[in-house]
Amino acid sequence: MASFITRVERSAPIFSRITGLIRSGQMKWENRPLWYDVYAAAPPFVDPIWDIKMPKADEPIRSIMYKEDVIRAKFYSEFRNSGVTAVENSSKPSLCEQFIDQFESERKANPEMNEDELYMRASNVLIEHGLLKKRV
Repeated sequence: MASFITRVERSAPIFSRITGLIRSGQMKWENRPLWYDVYAAAPPFVDPIWDIKMPKADEPIRSIMYKEDVIRAKFYSEFRNSGVTAVENSSKPSLCEQFIDQFESERKANPEMNEDELYMRASNVLIEHGLLKKRV
């Protein structure tokens, strides 16, 4: 029964295939997908086309990397077990956010230092404050 999902959408839209499965008895009415009733009640004005070309299809995908992402990745690679972050308590910044804030303040105070020196300096400040533990 799950083999119909792996086919490419060229033969028929998924709604038509599900309808065919229900009519032929291959799928029971009780096992229909959740979206089936919604689609039957309000079908789109134009049937979906599988080979539609979007306006920016030929353009390469832009990399969405912020300058903090490199610092954050380096932080988590060195301090993997840096504690638990409570999602519901958004008033207190996470340890990584505190590290990035410290890194940015070190960058403003010492613009002549390179990234590695700033990283070491920011991690040493947080270790001195007892927020981070030295990696052995």
